[in-house]
Amino acid sequence: MADTQYGLLVDYTFFSGNHAAEIACKEELGLPIDQFGIKEVQVGPFKKGEGNDGDDWEWFYIPCPTSIFSDHWGAGGDKAGQRPLAVQVEESASMEYGPLDEMIERMKQIDRPTVLFRL
Repeated sequence: MADTQYGLLVDYTFFSGNHAAEIACKEELGLPIDQFGIKEVQVGPFKKGEGNDGDDWEWFYIPCPTSIFSDHWGAGGDKAGQRPLAVQVEESASMEYGPLDEMIERMKQIDRPTVLFRL
C-alpha cells in the first residue's frame, strides 16, 4: 500500500515573512543555526507598474520547505499527518498542511496566488 502524499499550501499574499515559521520549525526539529526545515525566501521589492502606490510594487515572502522538512512531514516521515508547528504559528493562517489531494482541492478555493509544495 502506498504512503499518503502530503502537501504544504501557502497563500503568499498574506504570508507575513516574519521568520516565525523558520524559527518554529528549527525549534520543533532541534536544528542547528545553519540548517532549516523551512526557509523563508523574499521576492522583491521591484516595481511592476508606472505609478507610485503600493499596488505598483511586487514584494512578498514564500516559506520554502527543505528536504529536512519533507523527510519529517512527507510520506513515510516520522511526523507525517501531524500539523507542523511552523503552520500553527503563522499568524495570518496563510499556510496549510495535509494530504496532497485535500491541499489541491483547497488551492482551487483560493482566489489569490498560492503555491503548493508536494512533500
